[in-house]
Amino acid sequence: MARNPKAAVPVLLFLFVFSLVMDNGFKLMSQPMAESLDLSENTVSLQATIPGILIGVGAVVYAALSDAISIRRLMVFAVILMSIGSIIGFALQHSFAGVLTGRIIQTAGLAAAETLYVIWATKHFTGDEQKRYLGYSTACFQLSLLIGAVGGGFISTYIGWTAFFLVNLIALLTIPIILKTVPAEETGHTHLDVFGLFLVAVFASSLVMFMQHFNWWFMIPAVAGIVTFVWHVWTHDDALITKAFFADNRYTLMLVVVFVTYSVQLGYQFIFPFLVHDTYGWNLSTVSLLLVPGYSAAVLVGVFTGKIAEFLSSKQATIIAILMVAAALFLAAFLVGSWVGVFAISMMLFGSGFALMYAPLLSTAIRDVPAEKSGVAIGFYNLVINMAIPIGIAYTAKLRDLHLPFTEFAGQSADESSYGSTLLVLAVIAVLGLLVYLVSIRVLERADAAHPPLAK
Repeated sequence: MARNPKAAVPVLLFLFVFSLVMDNGFKLMSQPMAESLDLSENTVSLQATIPGILIGVGAVVYAALSDAISIRRLMVFAVILMSIGSIIGFALQHSFAGVLTGRIIQTAGLAAAETLYVIWATKHFTGDEQKRYLGYSTACFQLSLLIGAVGGGFISTYIGWTAFFLVNLIALLTIPIILKTVPAEETGHTHLDVFGLFLVAVFASSLVMFMQHFNWWFMIPAVAGIVTFVWHVWTHDDALITKAFFADNRYTLMLVVVFVTYSVQLGYQFIFPFLVHDTYGWNLSTVSLLLVPGYSAAVLVGVFTGKIAEFLSSKQATIIAILMVAAALFLAAFLVGSWVGVFAISMMLFGSGFALMYAPLLSTAIRDVPAEKSGVAIGFYNLVINMAIPIGIAYTAKLRDLHLPFTEFAGQSADESSYGSTLLVLAVIAVLGLLVYLVSIRVLERADAAHPPLAK
C-alpha cells in the first residue's frame, strides 16, 4: 500500500527548519566565536561565507541526485553528514581551522533539507495544495531565523557557542521517522554537471576571498571561473543550465537584480551582533531579543504572501519590498548610537522586505520559462541567491574593517560611524538593486509591447 505523501511533510519540514536554524545560528555566533578564538570580524566571517557557498552548490547537487536516489536515502545521508561535521567542530573547537572544517562538513548535510522539501512538495502535490505546502517554506525560513537568533544567542551566552554543535545531533532522532514516513521511491538516472558546479564554486569562492582581503590575485580565478562557465554553458547541451535560459532576457535580468539585492540580506544580520555589542554593550542573548520583532513580522509576511498577492502586482510588491530594505538600512546607518529600539524597527522593515520580495521576484524571473524547465530555473535562481549572500557577508565584514567615516557628520563617534558607514554602503547597494530592477522591467515592458507574449 502506497504511503500518503502528506505523512512525510512534518519530518521533512522539521528538518528544513532545523537545518536553517543551525546555519543561521552559527552566522549570529560570529561575534562570540571571534572573541573566543581571537579572530577579526573579517576572518571569522569565513565560517559563514564558505558554508554559504556550499549550501548553494549543494542544493543543486541534491536536486540532481534526487532523480537517481530516493529522497529518503538522501535525507538519511544528509542527517549523518551534518552530525559528523558537528562532532568534528565540537571536538576541534579551539582551532578555527577545525571549526571551519566541521562547519563545511555540517553544511554539506544541511544543504539537503530545503531543496529536498521543495522537491517533495512539487512532486507529490498539485494546484492550490502545492502552493500551500510551498508557502510553508517561506514562512519557515523566516521562523528559522527567529529561532536561530534567539536560541543561538542564549546558548552562546549562558552555555557557550561550541554547544551549538551538539544541538545539531538532535537531527539523528529523525532517522527512524524518515524511514517510517518517507517512502523509498522508484528512481531513474540523472546527469550531474560536476564541471559546471566546480566552476560556480571557483567563481564564488574566489570572489569571497577577494572581498575578504581585496587581494587582486583572487580575481584571476574568479574571472577564469566565470568565463569558463559561460563557455561551458554555450558549448554543452548537458550543462548545469543551458544557453536557452540566458536567451530569456527576463530570467537573465532578474538574476542580476537578485545577485545585487540579496547580497545585503545577511550582511546586515552578520554585523548586527557586533554593532549592538560594541555600541550598547549588550551580550548576545539580549541582542537576539532585538531580532524577535523583525523575524516575527517576516514570518507573518511569508504566511500571508498569497493574500498580499491579491492586492499587489509582482512589480508593486518587489518595488515596495526593496524600498523597505533600503529604508531599514538608511534608518540604522544614521542612528547608530541613538535609541537602541531603532534597530528593532529597522529589522522589522528589513526582514519583512525580504519576505515580501522572494515570491514576486521569482515569479517575474520564470514567467516565460517552460514548465518542464522550471525546476532547473528555480534551482539556479536559488543558487545565485546563495552565492550573493556569502559575498555580501564578506564585503560587509571588509567594509567594517576599513572604519569608514561617512556618517560622522550625524554626531557619531569613530567606532559608531564605522558601523553606520557600513550600513550606509549596504543601503546604497539596495538602492542600486532597485534601479537595476526598474530599468530591467522598463526594458521588458517595451519588449512585451512590441512582441506580446503568447498565452501559455
